[in-house]
Amino acid sequence: MKALIFSTLVLATSFSVNAELIQHSEQIGEIKFTGSTYELGQHVGEVASEQILAGMQRFDTTLGVMLPGLSLSKLEQSFTDNKVFSKLKLASPDAAQYIAGLSASLDISPNRILAVGMSDEAILESQRSGGMGFLQAEGHQPAAPAKCTSFAVKAKGGKAWAASNFDYMGINYQGLLMLNHTDTDGGHRIIQTWAGLIPYGGVSKGGQVFLMNTMADEGTARQNAKGEILSETAVPSYYLSWDVYNTKTTAEVVKLFKKYPEYTAFFTYTVAGEGQVLNIENNYGGHVNFSYGDWQAHANHSLYQPKPEIVNASFAAKSVARQDAAENFMKKEATTASKADVQNFMGHSVLWKGRGELMGTVTSTFYEIDNGKVTLYFQTDHAGENEKTVVITYG
Repeated sequence: MKALIFSTLVLATSFSVNAELIQHSEQIGEIKFTGSTYELGQHVGEVASEQILAGMQRFDTTLGVMLPGLSLSKLEQSFTDNKVFSKLKLASPDAAQYIAGLSASLDISPNRILAVGMSDEAILESQRSGGMGFLQAEGHQPAAPAKCTSFAVKAKGGKAWAASNFDYMGINYQGLLMLNHTDTDGGHRIIQTWAGLIPYGGVSKGGQVFLMNTMADEGTARQNAKGEILSETAVPSYYLSWDVYNTKTTAEVVKLFKKYPEYTAFFTYTVAGEGQVLNIENNYGGHVNFSYGDWQAHANHSLYQPKPEIVNASFAAKSVARQDAAENFMKKEATTASKADVQNFMGHSVLWKGRGELMGTVTSTFYEIDNGKVTLYFQTDHAGENEKTVVITYG
């Protein structure tokens, strides 16, 4: 991977726009940007085009491994036929502006970009056709999808913490870009992305920390019911993976999830920083389930709608075992654990699954919340004491 070149520049596209690029490590870059969302997309496409295009090529190659014959071009055609970008523009004008900016600077169609940015749908397409998907056989298989685990403690005296392992495809090990964005109205958000394309966590305009997981059981439930992924009535999941960072309260998050009855993929967020911790998930059948607590933990299966016919000991990279481990840790140490304790916990089995050729743990992130200021600590290999930590701040 070629690292982004550190630079500071002022763009001529808007009087208010300014941007700074920082390559914190070989794998993690940060784009500090002030300007409109469209200009943000343009800028990301301009300064990270090499990483984005190389990443899209790796994604294309991986699709063929997941399911012979599956390709990015085929996904793009499916997204075009199903008017995915047009639907996104209606549901989320802000997300569509970002995709449009990327499209303009990269000279790539919005639906091709979304075919990568909505990668869960690609995995679900592979799975339902007999290829590699969110299902996993007994025991760890590096070639099978890994899954994420998130947990957080409620704010007390303005202080809280949250943590998450982002586990995904091997293509995501390189080209991580953190979008540190201030919009034209002064709203500030940090969105963790792979190559500027796949959002996977961050800090909202209200200063809340968002930990994102995939609901592997819900996608499987839809598959078993022979439901369509890109149905005529489904809102593109990019709405859920982008618009949450525009919210300022957890109540807005709940409203955002409930706004539409059907989505193309199923997500859960653990949200910390505003009183009690929120867990929220969208479920197959149009349900939205959520709860608040002194602490919360979430792996990759519903906490509210049990599916014993789907979720067992071997499901989704040991989702049940990871959920149990995270809950047991929080029961004992939610209020006493140090950053080192949490990072050490995230860095060992059953949560940390290493880096397989196709799938594994991409990043471990610890969030320290202190009266509106959030410090993000990223680790990209085994989360041990000697691991280089990348630090990014909000507020």
